[in-house]
Amino acid sequence: MAQPRQRSSIHLRLLAASLFILPIFLGFTAWILDRAFGNYQLDSQRDNMRLQQLLLAKAADWDGAAWMFGVLDEPRLKLLDSGLYALVLSGSGDVLWRSPSAEQMGELDDPGLAVSTVARKLGLVDGQIGERIFAECDMGMAYFCQATRVAWGSDGPESVFLIVDSQARILAARSKYRGYLWALSLAAGLLLLLAQSLVFRWGLVPLRRIASALGQLERGETDRLEGRYPAELVPLTDNINVLLASERGRRERVRNTMDRLTHVLKTPLMLMRNSTDDDRQFRSMAQEQVGRMLGIVEGELARARLDGHTVDILGKPVEVRPVLQRIVDAYSRLPRPGVTGGDADQLLIDTDGISVDAVFHGEQRDLQDLFGSILENSLKYCRCKITVTAAMQAAAEGDSLLITLGDDGDGIPEGYDDEILRRGARADSANVGQGLGLAIVVEIVSAYGGSLHTERSELGGALFVVKLPTVLNCIEY
Repeated sequence: MAQPRQRSSIHLRLLAASLFILPIFLGFTAWILDRAFGNYQLDSQRDNMRLQQLLLAKAADWDGAAWMFGVLDEPRLKLLDSGLYALVLSGSGDVLWRSPSAEQMGELDDPGLAVSTVARKLGLVDGQIGERIFAECDMGMAYFCQATRVAWGSDGPESVFLIVDSQARILAARSKYRGYLWALSLAAGLLLLLAQSLVFRWGLVPLRRIASALGQLERGETDRLEGRYPAELVPLTDNINVLLASERGRRERVRNTMDRLTHVLKTPLMLMRNSTDDDRQFRSMAQEQVGRMLGIVEGELARARLDGHTVDILGKPVEVRPVLQRIVDAYSRLPRPGVTGGDADQLLIDTDGISVDAVFHGEQRDLQDLFGSILENSLKYCRCKITVTAAMQAAAEGDSLLITLGDDGDGIPEGYDDEILRRGARADSANVGQGLGLAIVVEIVSAYGGSLHTERSELGGALFVVKLPTVLNCIEY
């Protein structure tokens, strides 16, 4: 037996994403800061070595044969192997003078020769007068070298003032900074993870509330999702409530259908059971009662089909004009009850008012049953003309489909406007039928959360007005 897949947690997934993204972000940030600190160190080093050159030039003097230097303001230039060294080189790179500290430079046997060799190799003696050349030098140890070519007076020589400074202090400072930076990044990463975890838990509270509310629904403690939810979850909670309301309505209609069938079929069956075939009126009575029961069953089956499905929230919208036109064409070819001769050929059903942009959000069969039932009713009572319109109607609460159907008959008698919409009720009994058609229309309109009412048509007869809102507004609760 296959093991069920472990359910993933949104909270854990968000934390996993943070664990992946945060190290990259913090590492990149630390690298940028390290580069910025290194560039700052180099700029500071250049400025410091330039200052050392100015102090060296201040103490320098040319006696006509050699360079002479007075008091050196920088104490490290007087200490052996201090890490800071000053030298004066000729244009060819020979050492003309060096500070006391340059008598010993690390493990070098001949510091002067080493400096001269590196200066020629790096082109430190090839600059123009006044030009400063900065470079990193390797003489057994890492150094910074900055050289400036100077001309001493009108009769003095052109020489190169060279400052050599060890990189040991800068490297130590950078290493210390990097340790501090990575420790800070690690601490910041942990704090950010903790903060994000708390934010995620807080952000997922509405989902946990929905899960808790669904649990209450399963236990029967409530019949809908209550409370305020973030805007992103409102469509979800609203649609769940729509489905719950639709399911409650379906169950209620099923119970009502069973009660109605039990009630309305009991009387005809009792009449037939208590009659005998010796009665001369038995056959007529039996046919009448069977016809009545068939009408009842037909109407209840139409109701049951509505009970068997919920409103199609994700269904593709149905174009109204082709559906209505097809029904009109079909009914136009059928004989009209009680109408014979030339009057039957004069029937006109005007469909020019059906907009090509009109759409129905639901099942096509429901639209067919709804319109067909109203049209069949109008055909019974009209004289020779019926007008049909259908169009989309915009409103603040959402778009809706508006269908009207008017005829040139005598109209609905005063006081019967609401009565004829009840099951089994008719304005007159001149025509055959059980009075179920308009009741079926009411069932369909109710299932989609719409409205149906009657008015006086411009043709003089009855006008039926059907309004069907869009799917998201299909059920009021």
